[in-house]
Amino acid sequence: MAVKRYLFAFCAPVFFGLSLTGALAAPLPAIDSSTLWTEIQKTGVESVYTGAYGDGERLLKDAVKLSAKFGPADLRRAQSCGELGRLLTIRGRFAEAEPLLEEELRVKEAAMDRPSGAVIPSMATLINFYLDHGTASKAEPLTDRMLSFINGKLDEHRAAANGPVKLKPGQPLTGWAGSASLSMRDPAIEWAIACDTVSTQFLARENYDYAEKVCQASLDVKETVLGKQHLSLANSYDSLGTICEARNQDGEAESFYRYAYENTQRILQPEDPQVFRRLDKLAKCLLREKKFEEAEALYVHAQDLWKDAPSKTGSELRAAYALGRCYTTEEKYEQAAPVLQKALEIAQTFYGPESIQLVTYIQAYADAMHFLGRDAEMADLKGQMLAIKGGSTTQ
Repeated sequence: MAVKRYLFAFCAPVFFGLSLTGALAAPLPAIDSSTLWTEIQKTGVESVYTGAYGDGERLLKDAVKLSAKFGPADLRRAQSCGELGRLLTIRGRFAEAEPLLEEELRVKEAAMDRPSGAVIPSMATLINFYLDHGTASKAEPLTDRMLSFINGKLDEHRAAANGPVKLKPGQPLTGWAGSASLSMRDPAIEWAIACDTVSTQFLARENYDYAEKVCQASLDVKETVLGKQHLSLANSYDSLGTICEARNQDGEAESFYRYAYENTQRILQPEDPQVFRRLDKLAKCLLREKKFEEAEALYVHAQDLWKDAPSKTGSELRAAYALGRCYTTEEKYEQAAPVLQKALEIAQTFYGPESIQLVTYIQAYADAMHFLGRDAEMADLKGQMLAIKGGSTTQ
């Protein structure tokens, strides 16, 4: 239907002109290139959104050709190249999509106000494309360009506000903690979002150096724009902790996880699932470092997070199980048994009495019974576990 509407809009004048005879025929109206591009682009995009990819591709290719008439710095060309590039990406034709997406960025860089950094999200989009679709070698140079701009802008702002400040890598809490001017805040938030997506991509590909650099840039932006008390900083601390953990740098990971947890618990209500998730990451890191008493203290504290209302997401269950396993690791079986029993009871309510999910909790409780010499109770639990394994269909 979209294609028919497009054809009618620009072919109807021809048909009407031909219906007249000889010298009486009215001259055909000229179609303005800008108007024609607008209609082709709009109809092509509509076709893509309705799933008519073949029609959309043909129309968008026409829009790309027509956009060349508008000059090398006209955003209409970026729009056409970008839409066609994304469609070809959806269709799995990455080699064809890549030069179109590169042309989109080139035009935007030429057309947009460079000092504003408005092109940063488009840079991040192209970096993610490179990483996703086989041309990762192009991702690092473009990432360096993106980071150079962001860091330069932040340095300018800090210098203007407080004089020159030298940030210490890996020490996010010692950096400058002012607030950005209103003119800087909106684009800078977009920079932080862009950095977060790129950092996640590098981390997924185990490129820890770039994951850390980009994540640190995101954190610096958030500190500058929002100050150090904002919850969004906890996400960056958490990501930096994950990067350090992947590098087996548990000491550094602990610091970042601690920042993330303290920031989160200060802002959110105790029963919020994010609070326990951050506590759990910190405690597991402490266990890897064999800091058992500190980990135990965190999990003991976690038992009180839902004293007013039970968790609806299973956090209370995971907290009880984690504390029980922590006691088991420390060979404190007398303390582990009642906590693991509590975890099993919560699991039975949360998952249902015959769920296969109960096996993990039954096994942990049975192990505690074994170490305490309570063999009859252990046998009962083993029987319960075998019955569930043999008869349950609940996954």
